[in-house]
Amino acid sequence: MVISVPGEYYVYETEQLPDKESLKEFFKELNENDVLELRIRSSEESEYKVYHISKIILQLNLDFFALSLEKAENTFEQMARIAPHEVPIPVLDTEGNCVSILKKIVSYYEHFYRYEGELDLFFLNRYDSIVLEGINEYSVEIYKKVLPRWKGKEVFLVSPEWNDYVELFPTIPGITVTILDCLEQLEEVHVPSDETTFPAANVQTSCTDIKGNTNNDRKRLLIKEGTPSNESIERYKRGIMYYDEIMTLTFLFSYVIHPGKRNPDKKFLLIDAFFRIEGMFAIWEKVFTVARYALAKGYTPVFQIVSSDENIYSDHESDDIWNKFFRQPGGYTIDEVHQSSYLALSPNMNVLNVMRCIMDEVSNVIRLIWPNGIFNQQVKAYIQERQERQERFLPCPERTLGVLIRGTDYTKTALAGHNRHASPEMIIEKIGEIENLWEFDSIFLSTEDEEICTKIKAYYGDRVSYTDQERYTIEPGQLLVDLHVEKKEGEGFRLGAEYLCTVHLLSQCCSLIASGNCGAVTEALRQNDGKYQHVYVFHP
Repeated sequence: MVISVPGEYYVYETEQLPDKESLKEFFKELNENDVLELRIRSSEESEYKVYHISKIILQLNLDFFALSLEKAENTFEQMARIAPHEVPIPVLDTEGNCVSILKKIVSYYEHFYRYEGELDLFFLNRYDSIVLEGINEYSVEIYKKVLPRWKGKEVFLVSPEWNDYVELFPTIPGITVTILDCLEQLEEVHVPSDETTFPAANVQTSCTDIKGNTNNDRKRLLIKEGTPSNESIERYKRGIMYYDEIMTLTFLFSYVIHPGKRNPDKKFLLIDAFFRIEGMFAIWEKVFTVARYALAKGYTPVFQIVSSDENIYSDHESDDIWNKFFRQPGGYTIDEVHQSSYLALSPNMNVLNVMRCIMDEVSNVIRLIWPNGIFNQQVKAYIQERQERQERFLPCPERTLGVLIRGTDYTKTALAGHNRHASPEMIIEKIGEIENLWEFDSIFLSTEDEEICTKIKAYYGDRVSYTDQERYTIEPGQLLVDLHVEKKEGEGFRLGAEYLCTVHLLSQCCSLIASGNCGAVTEALRQNDGKYQHVYVFHP
């Protein structure tokens, strides 16, 4: 995402390029977004060479280069295409004056600037007043591409820098546009806080209907700069959204290609995203939310997750971490999809609680269907081979208590939005409480944490069994993915298949205790299909 950042622009002319130590001293007291234009003029030449230097270029010991942008209607788009991340780039007018300084930062959403498909304004059309905080890559694109089709009447642009750019954009008939220096200037809208209440679109826990029908006389939406987190939907109920979220909802179906002639009556959405720390079932939860939403919008969803090179299930660059384990919903093959006549390519997105709530409003009765089962033949064969060795891991499932204990990322480095999970000591105490109430003789343990496995084994001895999957010990501040930086061909599949096999064995036990809610619990319950005698999930 390209944002405008506060910074100063300095121009210095000399006949000799200063050494880097001198330049570091010059930048020592300056802001990280300040830019120095160095003009090196040779005594024999009338022209001079130009370099644009910033603190980060010196810190990273990069070669000096000239990189500035001309103030134009497509300045933010050009910046998104050519600029390195975190390097401040000056925008110059026709006279060489610095208009603003832009920086490209990492965000969940990535914009393709492709509009062969359709823009989806169902969400924005719930509101008749929109506040765009800041001038950035996405607020500019919303202004240029979305507002001319929007049904609302009032827009507030919050940043004085809009005055430098808005003259370049086409006027929007029927919409009143007001530029403000800050949010405090807008009556009824304040800087967001836990106490802030915005006149939102009658949002309740179950949310408004997909047409946005409300009884409010005035509905205002504030679109904020920043990064969404896995928070509750209270922010959404207060009428506050982030640009990442609005861009995903609006441009999800906008990038369309026509690779072949098959299935002329179908519109496919190919879902891809960057997943770094997510496990198997966390990925399921996010992509299934989008898939159900796509179905409700008239698209047939398919998955090809090739943008998650850092994920533990990826063996190499552009490895498809979906199709190595699973089939496509609806029974289509990925090759068939790539020969079809209409294929929308999803942007990168992160579907957290707020996005999940909004998408589920539209698709709450939609279900994904796998005619031949969700697991592909390779995974089925792996699980079958392991099941034949079940006597070793789960000799008597009808008399075995399944125990799922999450560790690693859920304990040593607890992430925002993750449910808290019970400790091994709490699990042991609970098993003691139900020892004479539930019918079981042995315990099958599912955990990826070596320390937890050791504790449970020490307490229950031969009564506890578990698979020979690899288990891990991480330090505080470390994540499980950090242990899989070096890739080895086949390792990603083995890790995923082992996990799926363990959950499958867990689903065959007579009862279940889990340390907390997570995707593995949901999947074990799905596979068990209501046959557990007892289920207890901690909610610490």
